[in-house]
Amino acid sequence: MSEDAPKNPDIDRRSSSDRRQGERRQDEQPVDTERRSGKDRRSGPRRKRSMNQYDMSAEVLEFINAINRFKSSTGRSFPTWSEVLEILMGLGYEKRS
Repeated sequence: MSEDAPKNPDIDRRSSSDRRQGERRQDEQPVDTERRSGKDRRSGPRRKRSMNQYDMSAEVLEFINAINRFKSSTGRSFPTWSEVLEILMGLGYEKRS
């Protein structure tokens, strides 16, 4: 148990002073990188990967398109695993023994 913690467990810990209030730094020394600015530290625009950046086989694209058709026809964003299995079987996939 910390020395700063109250000895009585009935005392609400939230009633103690909040260390997040105000500035905690004691000295006004410059810092190399200000991390509290709220800006993204990465320089340059963030890029999303498009599907064209991946090498996908025709089977993978067929599966993705089947999933997207299911989502648009049902209006649901996330199919259940049972529905995914139905989509696969609809594409002609069978379980091998």
